[in-house]
Amino acid sequence: MTQFTDKSSRGWRLIVCMGFVIFTGLSEQACVSADKAVHVPAKLDKDPIIPDKSAIGAGETSAIEERWGVKLQGIQLSAAGHMLDFRFWVTDTTKAAPLLDKRNKATAIIEDTGAKLEVPNVPRIGSLRQTSKQVKQGMRFTILFANPGKMVAAGQKLTVHIGDFSVEHIIVGDILNAPPKLQKINKRPVKND
Repeated sequence: MTQFTDKSSRGWRLIVCMGFVIFTGLSEQACVSADKAVHVPAKLDKDPIIPDKSAIGAGETSAIEERWGVKLQGIQLSAAGHMLDFRFWVTDTTKAAPLLDKRNKATAIIEDTGAKLEVPNVPRIGSLRQTSKQVKQGMRFTILFANPGKMVAAGQKLTVHIGDFSVEHIIVGDILNAPPKLQKINKRPVKND
């Protein structure tokens, strides 16, 4: 075997060797895959399920609960009319998860004017919106929307968007669903006999 002293010829020799290794590896892979049966996934008869993103009317409480796993309590004026208090409670933790994800921005739209109301982000406090990663059935949540200049009054209709969640025609001041009663916890000490 002759020894090359030229550095450029060593580089070419290395490239040729690597090419040969790659080629034999690919051809071996082709032989192996030719021997195996090729699995072709069956075509689905139905179209893939695409989540429904259309708005639901506030009066359709069963449809809201079915799709989003929450029961809306409604929107009330708060803080002397400068805030809107949107409340709901969870009935299905899996379906309600997108509503409680802080990455999904919450907005309320005044249906008469189209004006958008945002959730204030206060220094040292943060967003005036409850979120949770550990949601339990029956948990209640509140989102406060700013109402600058008291643009919204009792009786006006709003549409609330949280990510893909969209409920329209929520009348400010109306109670849609009364919240469930909290269970009292007996705090008497337990005696061990």
